[in-house]
Amino acid sequence: MRLLHLGSGSSFDSADIHPQPRQYSPDPTNYTIKKHLQIDNFLIVFIKYHDCINYEGDKILVFKDINIGILQSQKAIDPHFSDNKVYYSPIARFIPTEEGVEMAVTLCNLLTNEGNK
Repeated sequence: MRLLHLGSGSSFDSADIHPQPRQYSPDPTNYTIKKHLQIDNFLIVFIKYHDCINYEGDKILVFKDINIGILQSQKAIDPHFSDNKVYYSPIARFIPTEEGVEMAVTLCNLLTNEGNK
């Protein structure tokens, strides 16, 4: 049961209650992975969605319990949070800047250190 909805929905969810115009909600199959970084069981992906206009289509996504090969094999990567059991969904998103990358790395390091206690 979803008690609180704080943002846009995923295209992987069956009923998107807040549909957005396509230029703001990227096609999850029309992307290029620019960079990625694996930190323990966390994967940071810098991705460009070619049909999205906000932040020129750039997104920084953090995934858990996945590597780049598995993520790429699912073909579609939706940047929105989802409870879908077929596709991996990000656990966090950051502004696509160097500071955003630093925050993503910090989060992954903190979560990794917390898990190793």
